[in-house]
Amino acid sequence: MSSVVEHSVEIDAPVREVFDYVDDFSRIKEWMYGLHTIEPVTEQTRGVGATYDGVMKVGVHLSSRIQCTAWERDRLIEISSVKGVHNVQRWYFTDLGGDRTRVEAWISYRLPGGPAGRAMAAAVRPLIGVAIKHTSEHLVRNIERR
Repeated sequence: MSSVVEHSVEIDAPVREVFDYVDDFSRIKEWMYGLHTIEPVTEQTRGVGATYDGVMKVGVHLSSRIQCTAWERDRLIEISSVKGVHNVQRWYFTDLGGDRTRVEAWISYRLPGGPAGRAMAAAVRPLIGVAIKHTSEHLVRNIERR
């Protein structure tokens, strides 16, 4: 069974600046809670087709190979797993005018079934709220301090 997490924040910065920051894989560890490693596996590191191996540590280590499956400049970044823990992330960017941007995150994930999957879910579930709060706070702070 898949779980979905949705969250949005508003940032005092132009949409281009916010999009570029979120789209830069080398900066993701600065703001994404629990991201242990992220390494490109393709020469392309932006846009549709860019592929990475990543490990999240949210109670347990969760590994995935992820690939950018949709990319619209200053509007959308979609990342989908191609192996490992199933997940889809959609990051929407809205220009609010006056150099303000809304970022909306939609994240769906599915942990393995059986006893191991239930144990993983029990470890991950309590950290979801912490992860969202931390990620949002760091994303806003890091961009607004630039």
